[in-house]
Amino acid sequence: MSMHKPYKDAIKLTGIAIAVFLGMKYILPVAIPFFIAWVLVRFLMPGAVFLEEKLHLKKVLAGGILLVLLTGAAGIALYLLGSTLIRQVCNLAANFDIYMQKAENLLKVCCSAVEKNTGIHAQAVENFIYDNMLVVEQRLQTYAVPDVLKNSISYLMSMLEWLGVVLIVFVSYMLILKDYEKLGEVLKKYGIYERTRKINAAMMSLGGAWLRAQLLIILTVTIICVAGLALLGYPYALLLGIVIGLLDALPFIGTGTILVPWGVIQMFTGKFWLGVCLIVLFLIINTLREFLEPKLIGDRMGIYPIAMVAAVYVGICVYGVAGVVLGPISLMLIIEIFREMREEKDMK
Repeated sequence: MSMHKPYKDAIKLTGIAIAVFLGMKYILPVAIPFFIAWVLVRFLMPGAVFLEEKLHLKKVLAGGILLVLLTGAAGIALYLLGSTLIRQVCNLAANFDIYMQKAENLLKVCCSAVEKNTGIHAQAVENFIYDNMLVVEQRLQTYAVPDVLKNSISYLMSMLEWLGVVLIVFVSYMLILKDYEKLGEVLKKYGIYERTRKINAAMMSLGGAWLRAQLLIILTVTIICVAGLALLGYPYALLLGIVIGLLDALPFIGTGTILVPWGVIQMFTGKFWLGVCLIVLFLIINTLREFLEPKLIGDRMGIYPIAMVAAVYVGICVYGVAGVVLGPISLMLIIEIFREMREEKDMK
C-alpha cells in the first residue's frame, strides 16, 4: 500500500490544482463582489460593534457610516494621487518632442561609444534601431489604435459594469453585516463548514501575511523611489516612482532593470554623479527589500522562494496580469487543501 501512496498523493494534488484553477478562472470573477463585501465586513465589523455599543447605533447604520468614511478617504487619496499623475502625464505629452530629441542625442552618443569600443559603425547601429522602432510604430498604428477606437463602446460598457459591481458590493456588505451571526449559525450546520473554516483561517494567516508584506514592500519601494527621484530633480518623480515600484513586484523585472541601465547611461553621457545616485538608489531599495521580506514573512510560509517565483510565472501565463497575485494565492490554497485532507485522513 505504501508503494502507491506517492501516486495517490500526486493524483490528489493534480485534482486539487485543477479544482483551484477552475475556481480562480471561472468562479472567482463571478463571486468577487461578494468576497470583497465579506472582507469589508470582517475588516469593519469591530468598528461597527464599537459604535453600536458606545453610541447605541444600529449595527447596519454604524457599518454603513464606516464604509462611507472608508470609501471617502480612499476616494480623496485616489483623487489627489490621480490628479498629480494626470498632470505629470500631460506635462510629459506636452514636452514629448523635447524628450524625443534628447533620446536621439543620447542614442547618437551611445552608438558612438559602441563604434569606439567594438568597431561597428555608429550609423549602422542607428539605422538598425530606427528600423525596428519604425516596425513597432507601424504595428501600433495598424493594430493598437484601431482596436482602441473599435472597442470604445465596449470600454464604456465595462465602466458601467464596474459601477454595477460597486453597487453589488455595497448592497452585499450591508446584507452580510445585518445577518452576519445568523449566516454563521446556518453554515455551521453543514459538515464542510469546519474544514472550510480551517482552510480559510490558514489562508487568512499565511496568504494574508504574504499579501500584506508584498503590499507594504511595494508601497515602501514606491515611496523611496518617488522621494529619491524628487531629490535628484526629476520632474516626473511620482509617475516614474509608481511605475518602478509596481515593476519591483515582478520577480523577473524588478527595479534593477530600470535604475541600473538608467544610471549607467547617465554616467556615460557626462552625468556621472547622477548615474551613481540612481545606482545607489537601486542598492538602497534592493537592500531594504532583502531586509523587509524575512522580517515581514520569515519562514511562516513554508514554501521555497523558487516555488513562489514559479507560481508568479505560471499565474501570469494562466490568469494574465492578475496572476502576479492569483498565482501565489493558488499555490498556497492547493497546499492548504492538501494538508487539510491529509490531516483529516490521519485522524480517521
